[in-house]
Amino acid sequence: MLIEKGKSPLKRKCPNHNLQKCLHCDPCNILSGIGGAGLYSDGKLNFIPKLGKTDLTQFMALSSAQDLIDETEKIFTKFKMDGPVFPTNMEKAKQIRKQAKRFGIDLLLIKQKHLGSDNLPGFIAEMATYIQSKGLEIKTQENVIDILEKDGHIQGVITDKDKYLSPNVILAPGRIGANWMASLARKYGINLNQRGIEVGVRVEVHNEIMEDLCNVIYDPTFFIQTHTYDDQTRTFCTNQGGFISLENYQDFVCVNGHAYSDKKSANTNFAFLSKVILTEPVTDNQAYGESIGKLATIIGGGKPILQRFGDLKRGRRSTWNRVRKGYIEPTMTNVVCGDIAMALTERILTNLIEGLESLNLVIPGVSNDETLLYAPEIKFFATQVETNNHLETAVQGMYVAGDGPGVAGNIVSAAATGIIPAKHIIEISREK
Repeated sequence: MLIEKGKSPLKRKCPNHNLQKCLHCDPCNILSGIGGAGLYSDGKLNFIPKLGKTDLTQFMALSSAQDLIDETEKIFTKFKMDGPVFPTNMEKAKQIRKQAKRFGIDLLLIKQKHLGSDNLPGFIAEMATYIQSKGLEIKTQENVIDILEKDGHIQGVITDKDKYLSPNVILAPGRIGANWMASLARKYGINLNQRGIEVGVRVEVHNEIMEDLCNVIYDPTFFIQTHTYDDQTRTFCTNQGGFISLENYQDFVCVNGHAYSDKKSANTNFAFLSKVILTEPVTDNQAYGESIGKLATIIGGGKPILQRFGDLKRGRRSTWNRVRKGYIEPTMTNVVCGDIAMALTERILTNLIEGLESLNLVIPGVSNDETLLYAPEIKFFATQVETNNHLETAVQGMYVAGDGPGVAGNIVSAAATGIIPAKHIIEISREK
């Protein structure tokens, strides 16, 4: 049985894609439902065992982790989740990386495929239908409230509608369930490992600035150490011909980006993020990130903030008149032209400015005055639940997977971490 608090893939409709306005659906159709937060993503498939929030080598040798990623790719391909492979030209990609390293910038080369935001619901719906045909019962719009536990063993789960008994449970509540997962772990004495967050902006430039790069590497991931604070900044989630989108976290709003397979804009967008890891005396990285999101939302009057890069460097807020003087037409207009410096801390802001100017050495034009910045973009690294190598927690029979418990951070790795406990449950069931 699979229990999901949201709706089925084809019933998940988010009005803000057309209205650019959050109507506060409960639960959120972007973050909840079959397919998780990935359903409304750009549909990038990153076939690598270690990236961002993900590190499968925590649970197995690198060679085994790569085998698991390859296995996941075969499953996706079976359900037509396939596409052109990037980099399209590995020699050109290596030359770009070589050029970046000359400026002290690292470029991660990853095998990637792009599905498109418009295609994902159909793919996931087909996968769900297939699994149902094999005997899986799927219950949607039903919320798991708690687990049933006795003497350190899982007994089942309690939902807002019923209770279900089972000797094995995989908890995979997704990004929106991270806080719930952490509170559940604390309740049942399961150790948690604090992880950092990434805070920054969504950058939007004209396609011509980045098309030569993106035609070779669809989603280039650059890592830059900043001069003043020696902190790490990076690019993330590049969308050629893409659109800026709203991400609602109930108490605050953030921005994100996505791209369709057919419908294209004249712009390319990407996240540009500064890594933050709090250690002492404050360790709650999640709360710190949320406080930044709430402050930015106050400054933006409930909307994201839009600012030209030139205005940010000059210490002045942007206006629609200044934005329209540039050649970039914003793909998201339900925003407030303002001053991002009023919302982000000086250290993060310095990292973003220095990092973007360094990136300009590799991608000329990316730090032009008219480059558009949308804030805030915050990537929460969910507090990681302590498990063994099978992703089983201290409560015997209770396993975890995906973004919510902090063991994965993208579509491919989330799927891979679902396979790990599933195989173990099948193995021990056969032994019994």
